[in-house]
Amino acid sequence: MANLSQQNMTADHVNQLTYRFLAAVSLVVFLLWLAGLIFLDPNPYALYIIVGLILAAVTLGAGSSARKEKTTAKGSTEDVEFLKALPEDFQIFMNVSIGVRTNLDAVIVGANGVFIVDVKTRSGKIEPTPGSDWIRHKVGSKGTPYRVPMKNPLQQMKRDIRELQSYLASFGVRPWIEGSVYFTRAEFAEEIDGCYTSADDVLNHIKNFPDDHPLSEEEQKTTAEALAERL
Repeated sequence: MANLSQQNMTADHVNQLTYRFLAAVSLVVFLLWLAGLIFLDPNPYALYIIVGLILAAVTLGAGSSARKEKTTAKGSTEDVEFLKALPEDFQIFMNVSIGVRTNLDAVIVGANGVFIVDVKTRSGKIEPTPGSDWIRHKVGSKGTPYRVPMKNPLQQMKRDIRELQSYLASFGVRPWIEGSVYFTRAEFAEEIDGCYTSADDVLNHIKNFPDDHPLSEEEQKTTAEALAERL
């Protein structure tokens, strides 16, 4: 079984800390306003009411965001659990953050290269197009078919590969990086290179990928240490 590493401080933990901080600030503002009502002329303290209401609204928003992030992070983690079935000489890193906007669901390091797995949980029948948007065909609750645009995941994968290549190059390693997009609930009318609807197909692709650009043990170690810093 492959060695798996993941974030200790996930986005939902950060949002929960923000939520608690804002809740404490709101409580302080309320107590100051209450003290003003009791001991001072209450009129100037109308400002505290406004500030308190604003902070309360922000606090609720932070709490909602935290719950949403927690659900998303949990789903992403569960969706890549199948990668543990890789041989033990592969190392798996989950929820890797590169830069400001790039978050990789899973990065796998092996002797035959580095692999990015992007998990998509969208349902429907996917119709690839040459442009930046693909089309999802779905059926509504009343049986009415409809179409939903979606960003081309292969273009996004190319950007992710470039970001990871640039990051690893700063550590002196330039491994071959292969990208796979795994759709857990969708289907395709025909096979698309780089896209998979079966977990077994993703595993086989990684295990059997030709080692035309092999990584030495030292390069694997350096790559793993660099990825561990982004968890």
